[in-house]
Amino acid sequence: MPSAWVIGSLVIQSSLVILVISLIVGFLFFTFIISSHSKVETKKRIDEISSLFTAFVISLWIGKIVINFSVFLADPRAIVAYPSDSKAFYFAVLATILYAKYRIITSTFHMWSVLFSFIVIFLSSSLIYEFIQILWGDKVQTWGYLGLLVMLLTIVILLQEKIKTDRIACIILVGWSIGKWALSVFSTTFVFHFYLHSSFYIIMFICSIGLIMNRKRLNR
Repeated sequence: MPSAWVIGSLVIQSSLVILVISLIVGFLFFTFIISSHSKVETKKRIDEISSLFTAFVISLWIGKIVINFSVFLADPRAIVAYPSDSKAFYFAVLATILYAKYRIITSTFHMWSVLFSFIVIFLSSSLIYEFIQILWGDKVQTWGYLGLLVMLLTIVILLQEKIKTDRIACIILVGWSIGKWALSVFSTTFVFHFYLHSSFYIIMFICSIGLIMNRKRLNR
């Protein structure tokens, strides 16, 4: 697969196209396969997750500008050509978490419902993204991550009617962080097209344990 397509003066990265397709499939998977809510409630969850993804994308751009601030000052348009790296990703993750926390505090988000919905969409989108990468032979090392995603999604499907969503969310967060850390020991690991250091997964694991320990208090 070509790394990018050129349409006139517009350059479209293939990874971006794959990411958009994967997210669309992820939202459809949640809407028609996983969600057991009414149409109104499902739409509300979709809107909430869409706002999180919007916040993430905006934060990603802000992070890219901050990291390449000298380039931005010299030529603001040139920043468009700069790819978003892992530093911008970390910035966007932190900013999105703070945004979600604000929405939860103001009672516009229900924490566990939003977290569960996000996890399902993230896992299914990641599965499609990695499958396409393997199909086109771009990242052979993603077989391990693909297996992890299949296992976690299977757990979600099997447990969604048996235990509460907060427990499923905690199980998946712990499983994902441990699985990704284990994979990072043996090979370079990515989340979509972002390379992430193994310490990120350790931090995610610690945060997951914190959620588990405070689950009863957060349920109030």
